[in-house]
Amino acid sequence: AMTESFEIVRNSILPNLLSSEAVSAHAVYPHRIFEAGKVVVKDPADNQGCRTVNSIGLLWAAREAGYNDVHAHVLALFYCLSREPTLAPVEDPRFLPGRAAEIRLNGKRAGVLGEVHPRVLEAWGIQMPCAAAEIDLDVVRGS
Repeated sequence: AMTESFEIVRNSILPNLLSSEAVSAHAVYPHRIFEAGKVVVKDPADNQGCRTVNSIGLLWAAREAGYNDVHAHVLALFYCLSREPTLAPVEDPRFLPGRAAEIRLNGKRAGVLGEVHPRVLEAWGIQMPCAAAEIDLDVVRGS
C-alpha cells in the first residue's frame, strides 16, 4: 500500500526490469538483471481486496535468450532453496504463447516465467530477445 515511504503501487517487478533493459542497449550483451521488492496482488480474501508480497524478478536479454534459459535459472534457484516447484503452461500476454509457465509450490502459485512477447519488447523499444521470471518470495518461504 502507499505510505510516505512508497510513492507508487505496482503489481509486478517485470516493468521495472524492462525499463532498465530499454536504456541499456549500449551495454555489452548478455544482460542478466534482477530486482527484489514489494508488489501488490489481488486477494479477495483480504479486507482490502489485495495484499503486499515480497517478489523477485529476473530478466535475461541476449540473442539466444529463451524459455529454456530462464527455466534453467529458475530451477537452479529453487534447487538452492531446497524447493521442488512444478511448472504448468500458462497464457500470459507478456509472454509468447506456448513459451510461458506458471510456477507452483505445494499447490500455490509461486510465479511465472517465459519468453517476453515481441510486442512487449517493441513497446519498450527493446531490440534484443528477452526471457523473464517473477517469483513470489512469500510463497517460497512459506512452503
